[in-house]
Amino acid sequence: MKSKTEAIIISHMNLGEADKLVTFFSLDRGMLKGVAKNARKSFKRFGAGLESFTYCRLHLYEREHQELVRIESTDIIEQHRSIGADLGRAAAGAVMLEMVREMSPLGERNAATFLLLSHTLHLLDEGVADTAFLLRIFEIKFLSLLGYQPKLDQCLSCGGQTKGEIIFLGMKGGILCPDCLVSSGDPQVRLSAGAVGFYYQALRMDMDKVCRLKPSMSIVQELDQAFSSHLFHILGKTLKSREFLRTVRSTEQQSVCG
Repeated sequence: MKSKTEAIIISHMNLGEADKLVTFFSLDRGMLKGVAKNARKSFKRFGAGLESFTYCRLHLYEREHQELVRIESTDIIEQHRSIGADLGRAAAGAVMLEMVREMSPLGERNAATFLLLSHTLHLLDEGVADTAFLLRIFEIKFLSLLGYQPKLDQCLSCGGQTKGEIIFLGMKGGILCPDCLVSSGDPQVRLSAGAVGFYYQALRMDMDKVCRLKPSMSIVQELDQAFSSHLFHILGKTLKSREFLRTVRSTEQQSVCG
């Protein structure tokens, strides 16, 4: 059966002498995997349409009871060349792609996630906002769409409303007020009132308007620590792309200082 779908390419790897195994997230069918026959030899049918971050229309052929679809050809809708040309943007975008790959079930439609990913990659490619800021926005909205939204406005222990600095518990996806904290000796993820306020503003705002927010770098860094902890407890592991992003940022900071 032949079909076509709009998709964002998540990853690809060589298969055999000329084929490619492609993982993609589609608008109408969610996460899928497919084989592009002779993709490494046929530029006419595929061109750069199978590169990561590419927003394209895939022409597919499927057989019943087969897990892998066959990718016949691609039509590029949006290439996102600027992401691929900039290591910092590529590293931030890679975290978004890995989150979607790790947390989206195969074959399960999620149009809202597709549109969020597409819109965020477009903003990242255009360079309209800081990469760390865009990654925080994506994390906030993506985890909410999947039902993993952390609760930051009420203490998990006493139920009290939070006003000042709070302690985030990644294992529980919530917070403790200072009065309820029993120290275990483990490193604490602390969030300021400003970080909590930014979180809820970003959650409510449409993607067309969210770049109007101007959080301080310290707020962005606080939420980076919180989401790193939260994702670790959801997935049971650290994303490889997040570690790579940290390496890239460390190298960039050393270059500036040098």
